[in-house]
Amino acid sequence: ISSSVVFGGLICDQLKDSTIEASCIDSATNLADEMRCNHPVFNGNRTNLEKHMMKMLAENEDFDGFMTYIRKPKTYMETFIGKEVEKYIKDNRDKVQNILRRNVENITKLLIKALHDATRAVKTQRGNIEMWVKEFSRLTEHKVKLSISCEGFSDIDNFDFLEEQIETGLTSNKEMMGDLSPDEIKKYRLQPDQILIDQLCNCCWVTCPFCSAVCTNTVKDHSPDKHSAPFHRPTGVNGSRITGTNNIVVESCTTLVASDDAFKPHDPDVTIPYKQYKKAGERHASWEITSDGSLLPFWKWFTYRFQKELEERYDLRFTGKGEIPNNWGEIKKEDAIKSLDEL
Repeated sequence: ISSSVVFGGLICDQLKDSTIEASCIDSATNLADEMRCNHPVFNGNRTNLEKHMMKMLAENEDFDGFMTYIRKPKTYMETFIGKEVEKYIKDNRDKVQNILRRNVENITKLLIKALHDATRAVKTQRGNIEMWVKEFSRLTEHKVKLSISCEGFSDIDNFDFLEEQIETGLTSNKEMMGDLSPDEIKKYRLQPDQILIDQLCNCCWVTCPFCSAVCTNTVKDHSPDKHSAPFHRPTGVNGSRITGTNNIVVESCTTLVASDDAFKPHDPDVTIPYKQYKKAGERHASWEITSDGSLLPFWKWFTYRFQKELEERYDLRFTGKGEIPNNWGEIKKEDAIKSLDEL
């Protein structure tokens, strides 16, 4: 067997693994773009994504999920994105396979063009095999990794024959990769869910000191602008109690900051009127809470539906001033979900 056949075979073996890796990395990006454009969960802003999360939590009546969402919103969103991406890939295997196939073809085309260009350059300059490898690597390094030694192959001087050998090998590689499984994408450093997490979770995650609603500003560090959320929650969902009792607070922050009630922020000896909540320290002062009493039917439904679970979770009671209004029990789950469209 001639040196060119052996050397060409070594190069094709290396390029096969590199082509699979590069195709999977490109496919992860294509897939994230595809979902960002066409998947209803991802084709809007973070508020749209929150809406889908809350809808799913309500449909499944998943109390533990709600608690993670309330207490660790970023963790919950990242997990949710991961599951949605997994489901999308499972439901659209043919589409994902086509994306992979297209990327394998594109990279193979790029390699074959580099093959021709490297051969032409070496023939023009009457170079040797080392120059050919250097030139081919330079033309392809932005896409694939090639690390091969020319030791023992210095006798190769028929570059047209070498080119022919490698082109045949690359074409055969491409055919073998025609049915790459979508699961192959999971093996490499860039994952579609991580791309979406970076795009959708790179924003403010500061939570309201009373009800844990997340600030909806899309910029991570947006000072001097205050934190704000369009809809707050009954502060009891976060375990707030009426001072001096074991009664859960059912009012939302937007009602409390207009009331004559007071709260104890840290020091049991210090009581601050809700109307002056910004005097409770930096964490409270950095929030702008409107005093319009707004509360989504969604959170009224949640509080009524999970009152026993909330009482057990916080070892508190919905009694006395913390009694849940009767009409909250009249809100149907479908209407609670529908109210999310106000977001």
